[in-house]
Amino acid sequence: MATKMTPQAIVEDLCHFARVNLLAEGKHFDEHSPLTEVGIDSFALVELLFYSERAFDVSVPESHWTHENLRTLASLGHCIAELAGGKTRSTVSL
Repeated sequence: MATKMTPQAIVEDLCHFARVNLLAEGKHFDEHSPLTEVGIDSFALVELLFYSERAFDVSVPESHWTHENLRTLASLGHCIAELAGGKTRSTVSL
């Protein structure tokens, strides 16, 4: 069964990915934490963008690599949702 990707679902998925794969254990952050302040550097940001391509089937073009879109996981999630438009995804966990 497929469902539309909501911005909040994308943000939650990105937060989970970052917690498990990119951040030091015990590092406190939420979707509104500035990425640079929680230790997300340019290499980790590229990992997030590659993950987004795999998980959401959405490529974030360079024209969208703005400070505002890449400032927090909330802003990146909303950018991805906007780019996804009417795409759907399986409800099966990735």
